[in-house]
Amino acid sequence: MDHKRRKYIYLSNKDFDGTVFQTQVLDWLHLFELHNLEFNLIQAFHIKDLRRPANIKFQLNGIRSKTKLFTGHIYLLPSKNFYYIFNTIVIFFKIFKYFFKYQEILIFSRALIGKEISFLRKISPAKIIFYFDARAASAEENKYMAIKNKSHSINKYKTIAQIYYLEYKTLELADKVFVVSGTLRKYFQETYNTNDQKFILYPCLADANKFCSSSDLRREVRSKLQITKQTKVFIYSGGINSEWHISEKMFSFFNQLLRNKNDVLLLCLTKDETGLEKTLAAFPEIKPKILSFSVPNEEVCKYLNAADYGLLFRENTIMNNVASPTKYAEYILCGLPVLISEGVGDYSNYTLDNDLGFVIKEKEMKNPEQFDFKEVILKEFDREYIAEIGKKFFSKDSIISNLITVFKT
Repeated sequence: MDHKRRKYIYLSNKDFDGTVFQTQVLDWLHLFELHNLEFNLIQAFHIKDLRRPANIKFQLNGIRSKTKLFTGHIYLLPSKNFYYIFNTIVIFFKIFKYFFKYQEILIFSRALIGKEISFLRKISPAKIIFYFDARAASAEENKYMAIKNKSHSINKYKTIAQIYYLEYKTLELADKVFVVSGTLRKYFQETYNTNDQKFILYPCLADANKFCSSSDLRREVRSKLQITKQTKVFIYSGGINSEWHISEKMFSFFNQLLRNKNDVLLLCLTKDETGLEKTLAAFPEIKPKILSFSVPNEEVCKYLNAADYGLLFRENTIMNNVASPTKYAEYILCGLPVLISEGVGDYSNYTLDNDLGFVIKEKEMKNPEQFDFKEVILKEFDREYIAEIGKKFFSKDSIISNLITVFKT
């Protein structure tokens, strides 16, 4: 296929939040561009966002400042009843200028727009190709949050049922389905009987130019933070209070670790200082052993190199069973062994199979005193080996050639 006859559009419904939008959207689009595959980025807002013009302005300014691929934004209604017709018309006129320049228009999006794509194909003078960027099991996420927040109204469960249907329609209409894990592919197959030939593995990988193993960085940062050679440093990079985080169990685990070895330190790289302070109120004894601060994504690598273990704790639920946390790739690329809970996407088993750290069983998450901390304290991992695994399997560059082939075929 002559890709010059095909227009590539990435339709993003992910809020611009700095780090995640950068790593999961912009970094990929820029990497595609380096390989002569240029997408136009269109940002899709929920129509209710019109009530927050300052937030829209912040997001648009943020996106414009980070990429020249941004070509505009649209507002969409919830895709229910006949609202999808309005959405389709909005998308139609946004991409109208491309219809007479290109034979094919490929839309790549994580939005559940199967109904819109179906209608768009009927009214478009160009062939519409749709690749679904499936980052999660959307219905399961909403169900999980409803249970966690004790929101059990009829309307809530109607909404969840609607999301199941939209997810099904999007999977059915997609020409390709990009999935972040093998477990997500299996979930889609078992839940919706999705054709196996549609799936492309597309994990949340990291940039090997930003994340790498460095003994010099390790010495530099440990010296700056006045960390002795004997101190075991554990690091957590990410949010504190989002629905998928289980910070209380992480700090409870660290509290038990302190009872086994006093010369330890926990680095928390997080923007959520308020959430951190609130959670730590229940663990006053560990506060002296915690250093917390926020750093730009470009500087996270320094602190990962300074640490001895990366922490990745999630509840063992379907939402997390199909996940692909970017921080795992960042840890591994920096040669950092991982303490990971059971059932985190493909990564828990991968950690065990490749000697990349330790998997904490669910019963040990609930009762940390059952975990064997002695092995964690005494074991020395081959960080060069871990970093090589990272370069080979967890960097964006490791799969870019295959992705380019998929898009251009």
